[in-house]
Amino acid sequence: MTGSELAFLALGLLLGAATGAALIVVLGNRPRQREVRLTVARDAVPRRSGTLSQDAFVTSASEPARGGPGDRRWFDRDNDAPSSDGPKWFPTAQSAPASTEAQIRPPDRTIVPSASPAVAVAVGIAVEPEAEPRVAVPHRGPKHESALERMLRGEHRAMVEVVDAVAGADSRQRRDWELLLGGLVEAMADMATRESVIDFPMGTAFWDSFTIEQCRRLTAALASMGYRYDGKAGWVDSRVPAYRDLTQALADIGVEPRRVRAWPNQAEIAVLFDGARPAPEELLAAAGPDYRAEDMQAILGERAADLANLWIAWDGVRPALFDDPATVDALIRA
Repeated sequence: MTGSELAFLALGLLLGAATGAALIVVLGNRPRQREVRLTVARDAVPRRSGTLSQDAFVTSASEPARGGPGDRRWFDRDNDAPSSDGPKWFPTAQSAPASTEAQIRPPDRTIVPSASPAVAVAVGIAVEPEAEPRVAVPHRGPKHESALERMLRGEHRAMVEVVDAVAGADSRQRRDWELLLGGLVEAMADMATRESVIDFPMGTAFWDSFTIEQCRRLTAALASMGYRYDGKAGWVDSRVPAYRDLTQALADIGVEPRRVRAWPNQAEIAVLFDGARPAPEELLAAAGPDYRAEDMQAILGERAADLANLWIAWDGVRPALFDDPATVDALIRA
């Protein structure tokens, strides 16, 4: 290798080192790109379900089915809550925060300091809505229930009132009427159990997943499979359905089993009717509005034959069972 070649190699090495150093300096001094950091909390965006038993997108927390046994929207309301069209009551300055004192105090009043010790007095200021039309709502009293409806609900006092009206003080007739009326109540409860007209317990996660109509249809579907409600708190002959039987019954009434989130285990299925009761008072609507002996016999079916003596005297006892309390009092005084 000649000297000129060595000189060219040395010159190339020097130029390459200088160029590399310049590139490092230039790239190192470039401004950094702006970074945007985003923090997303858990479940802030609707996420897909983890199992097939849940909805595709969970957008709200689970709640009892609307119209089901656990739906308490029409029961758990304060009766003394202010209505939207009535006067609105606001707390006074004694109980309100300091930040809202200027809004609550009337503009034409001034607080005057007093030397006497402060006394806590509950005072309310009624502020009427401005230019708000008022609609007169008629007062609705409590719904009147007939004596037979109260008897079917288990109210013993109703039984005593009817017996007093039709038998008076005659102990023998009272005993006979108690047997006849007790047989009527028992027969109605038995028919309600057969027809799955049941009031289901509230607070049970499985029943709260359906409406009352769906619960009754499910009970009827299970009865057709041999798993019948005994009318008390269990299953007839202790024959308890399994998980697959519940799944089949739900499919029979048109409910997708995979949509049910609160599935009971086998121990919970055994006590699924704990707290339930037959609702025979709802069967009376089919016999109204006349409630003739023929209509009642049609409801009871084969059980009507056991109450032959009751149908003979039905016209005499019917006013006491279905009319208002004034009619019952008139019969008692007569």
